[in-house]
Amino acid sequence: MGESKRRVAVVGDDDRAETLREAVRDAGVHLVAATHAASDADATLAVGEDATRTALRNAPSGAVVPVGTQRFAFGIDEATNRIHRLFETLDSSVDGIDRVTYPVLTVDDGTPTVHRAAADVALITEEPARISEFSVRFSRGHEESFRADGVVVATPFGSSGYANAIGGPIVEPDGGLSVVPIAPFSTGINAWVVAERVTLSVERETEPVALVVDGTVRRTIDPYRPVSIEITGQTEVFIPTAASSPRARRSETL
Repeated sequence: MGESKRRVAVVGDDDRAETLREAVRDAGVHLVAATHAASDADATLAVGEDATRTALRNAPSGAVVPVGTQRFAFGIDEATNRIHRLFETLDSSVDGIDRVTYPVLTVDDGTPTVHRAAADVALITEEPARISEFSVRFSRGHEESFRADGVVVATPFGSSGYANAIGGPIVEPDGGLSVVPIAPFSTGINAWVVAERVTLSVERETEPVALVVDGTVRRTIDPYRPVSIEITGQTEVFIPTAASSPRARRSETL
């Protein structure tokens, strides 16, 4: 089989990633080094949640194809067996594969370092189970304040993770951002879905609060300093069509 002009990267460090690399080679597609995936690849196959998050955050010019057990990911066998159809999707629509976009967030806390996030951004007290007061300011000027352990803003990709575990909604692709208080002091506190921008701040000086971006602690946030979280990019993602995924087929038989 002649080598295709398509350039594909496979990112991830385990045996599943190597299995996919072999499938890409067997398909006659040029395999790009993972370090060049963001700029050189027509598609990046990201194996596992960490690799997918990194690939999305890097905002590649080509599409990202999540592979693994996470929501909206192809299983490793499914991705390997359908490798040719995945590449066909680069040119046109293919049955069983949807093209969606996932947002990339820019996090600006007023310091010179601006962070990017693919899954979620949180303000959370540095000591476990310690309450502070937080403010959420929405793009049209409305503001909400509450006492809690913290607050998390999640993209559709991140909404099925930590944000969902603490009571937030699962957001469909292109559905906006979920904003969820963490262990609020009052049971009457809302969660929200916002379109593209929100500003968080700490409203008390008693407890140190950390800024956590995609699961990594970045710094301690000063009280009353606004932290702006905004969708500033979109990454094209190939996901299995719901009706064709093994999980969906199992649900239909219940």
